[in-house]
Amino acid sequence: MALTVSFLFATSAFAHPPINVYVDSQAVSFDQAPIIINDRTLVPMRAIFQALGSEVSWYEPTKTVTSTKDGDSFVLVIGQTGLYKNGQLVYSMDVPAQIVNDRTMVPVRAIAEAFDAEVNWDSVGYVITIFSAEDATQNSYSTTVEAEDGTVVLSYKMSLAQSSNQYAAQMEKVLLAEAEELAKDFVNTYGAKAKKDYEGAKAAGNSFAPYYSVGSYEITREDSALVSFYGTSTGYTGGSETVRSCSSHTFSAKNGKEQKLSDLIDDSQKEIEAFWSTSFGTLIDEKPTGFYSDAKKRLEKCMDKVGFYLTADGIAFYLPPETIAPKEAGIISFTMKYEF
Repeated sequence: MALTVSFLFATSAFAHPPINVYVDSQAVSFDQAPIIINDRTLVPMRAIFQALGSEVSWYEPTKTVTSTKDGDSFVLVIGQTGLYKNGQLVYSMDVPAQIVNDRTMVPVRAIAEAFDAEVNWDSVGYVITIFSAEDATQNSYSTTVEAEDGTVVLSYKMSLAQSSNQYAAQMEKVLLAEAEELAKDFVNTYGAKAKKDYEGAKAAGNSFAPYYSVGSYEITREDSALVSFYGTSTGYTGGSETVRSCSSHTFSAKNGKEQKLSDLIDDSQKEIEAFWSTSFGTLIDEKPTGFYSDAKKRLEKCMDKVGFYLTADGIAFYLPPETIAPKEAGIISFTMKYEF
């Protein structure tokens, strides 16, 4: 079988995964991995400033970082908590900028918000999603729900990474249609509840945190043959409730048509499902307490929920949250090495 080639688990299903940062649906690469200090995520200075479209300079004698964008100047000093915009203090950081492994690390939320960007943190998948003020609306789908007084009580936004392929518009149409459907489901499920909770909080004189769902489709592989997208979203629906979802699409780079798994590999559906059973079963055996007690029985009943997307090295298979493990476990996945 083609699927008997060696495969590699991308991460342990329950170990904290690496922190991934996306700015306007584009992954940001770092030469020093982001770190968490006192519940605040710090990222390499130069990469995050540049991802936000800002020029950056470093003055060694005073260990001062200066960044400029559209005529505005941002200044911070290593070891200090103040972030200054045009000479005025605009943000007091909980954790100061600091040097780690010869790299200047800065709190990502402070930097992003200073640039008027929207920041979201997925505490399950360890993903930071940043939408800059310049994020083009035509590359996203969004909608809101308002209370009777006009207050936004629920919002939904799904952004799309841009492909350079000649069939990019055709692919985007598929992703936008799915985003619209997901938005309708989110509004239908939580819209009325959000309004009710808002009115209740207002009557009691309490604050209200709007419900939201935010996510993006990222390009996980793009070459002369195939283009693959993986979409994830995370949301807040009141109290301590969070919702997560995932989806994926793979297209032919030669004609723009969406590809099924059977279009890419020769194995029969029976052989593929046997491979999934063994591979997901291995994850369950590695840490059974992290899964439902009947996880393997559930697995056999939810083979139709297994999704896939392509990576530079092969194929990633995944199961949505709460299929075989509690939602705290997030998306259960593994990556199989495969050459196309």
